[in-house]
Amino acid sequence: GASHARCRLVWRPQPMPRPHASLCAMKAALLLLVAPVAMAAWPPGYVKRSFHRTPKGFLHYVVHGDVAHTPPFVFFHGHPRSTEMFHDLALQLPPSQPFIAVDYFGAGHSDECLCNETADEFVTYNQFAVWVLDICADVGAMKIVPFGALTGGSPAIELAGLAAEKGLVERLILFESYYLKQKAKQYVDNIYIPTIRHMPKYQNGSHLLDAWFRPDCGPLGPTSQVPAVEDLDRNEIKTIDWLLNTRTGWQFKMAWTAYNDDIIPRFKQLSAKGVKMLFLYAEYADALGNKYGLDHDWSEAHINAAVPEELRKIFRVKNGTEGALEQNSTLVARFVKEFMAWQQDDDVMV
Repeated sequence: GASHARCRLVWRPQPMPRPHASLCAMKAALLLLVAPVAMAAWPPGYVKRSFHRTPKGFLHYVVHGDVAHTPPFVFFHGHPRSTEMFHDLALQLPPSQPFIAVDYFGAGHSDECLCNETADEFVTYNQFAVWVLDICADVGAMKIVPFGALTGGSPAIELAGLAAEKGLVERLILFESYYLKQKAKQYVDNIYIPTIRHMPKYQNGSHLLDAWFRPDCGPLGPTSQVPAVEDLDRNEIKTIDWLLNTRTGWQFKMAWTAYNDDIIPRFKQLSAKGVKMLFLYAEYADALGNKYGLDHDWSEAHINAAVPEELRKIFRVKNGTEGALEQNSTLVARFVKEFMAWQQDDDVMV
């Protein structure tokens, strides 16, 4: 009724509970907590869940299909997500396409890393990729196709580089992967990361609503498009992911900026090995990146300079957000299928 409409229109996160704001936030928080959604988005029995022991804790991963027979996609989620973010896309791919998806430390079902908050604050993507390569070997994958989304693009690049040294990779897929210029890197390190460290919890439950409305790596956010009904279910999974990431999610972002200077050398190495690369971009997300200082156009230009045209395909999702792998999963799956069928002498599509 009118009270629910008023709640949606006037709510803002409040550090101190006020009568009306508190009542609205509590109602919305209860709706979020009792909603009929499973903690896992994967259909029952669709993936096999396992854990990989590392000196920094256990990494959770899921496997679908015969990874020994067909090169699997190796999915790397972005912040603040988990392996669940690939659910919609995976279901649009041929059932015969195997995949491995790994949760970074503190995300999904992986352990929070055995780190401290001084010198040993996070697990680098370089080390993370080594352990993921071990996982690939453990499950019998002979060759792999790293597939990284957003911040997960960087560990995918590193895994591709490690695998290329052993002749285990021929293709790499990246969605909204960035190479940050120094000003953007400094912003993430000095301004953004401090805002997500030890995020407060409020008695009025406003932090729960804040997690719902966060656009980061999710199917709801600032866009000209009206969300579909299905996006609400997807956003519920994103919200659970976000709440888990509030504990140590800054470590994922610290690893992201720490890896930045390795990106271009890895691209050049992969190019020298003849690795084909697919770059997926979401136009609305790119526009926001340009507007708020991440400078997508600068990033794309430098990546293109490192990867020869004959080795790259670029597809763009019109009006796509950071949640395009979910909102536009059918379209993205078509792009991926075309890329996987692409031969060296085909025309390059940009």
